[in-house]
Order: sequence, then structure tokens, then C-alpha cells
Amino acid sequence: MKKQSKKKPAHAEKKGIGVMDIILIIVGVSLLSFTVYMIHLFQIYGAVPDTLVTCVFACLGGECGIMGWIKTNKDRNRDREWQLDDEKRAKREARRYMEESQNTGQTGGLEDAERDNE
Repeated sequence: MKKQSKKKPAHAEKKGIGVMDIILIIVGVSLLSFTVYMIHLFQIYGAVPDTLVTCVFACLGGECGIMGWIKTNKDRNRDREWQLDDEKRAKREARRYMEESQNTGQTGGLEDAERDNE
């Protein structure tokens, strides 16, 4: 018995907002609020904690970089699946064409061309 996969169809439209979109919104809001607060600290004390600023920007930038890497890999895998599906479909069509040509007594296109050249 063949297992049925529960994959979404390739043409399925995206429904609603995704997890990565939510994370990007959180990162943007966090970065904006952090920057505003650091400006406020600078106005009060005349300096900001440089190490903290560097670490926050590195952490949020790293998060965005990792999400970009994940998205790229998902797209690459989906494109590979589509390519394999296209190859399977092409093989089925070629096999069906060959079966139809054998059933009707016709030969393949190469054999006809060779016979015409003789």
C-alpha cells in the first residue's frame, strides 16, 4: 500500500501571515524601540553602551541572516521538487507516446527520419 504524502499542492496560495513575517515584524519593532531608547540615553548621559549596541545589532542581523538562509533553502528544495516532477511527467508522456506509436504501427520520429534519408 502506497503512503500518501500530506504535502500542500505547489499552486496552493499562501494563507495569512507567516511565521517569518511575524519574526521580521518583531525584529523591526525591537530594533526601532532599541534605537529610540539609545538616542534617549545619549541625550541624558552623553554616551551609549557600545558593547550592548553592537551585540543587539549583531543578534538581530544574525536572526535576519538565518531566516534568509532558511528561505533560500526552502525555495531551492521546492524548485528541485518541481524539476523532478517535470522530469517524471516528461518520461510518462514519452512512454505514452511510444506505446501509442507502437499500437498504431507507427515508428518513432528518428526511425522515420533515417528511412527518409536512405
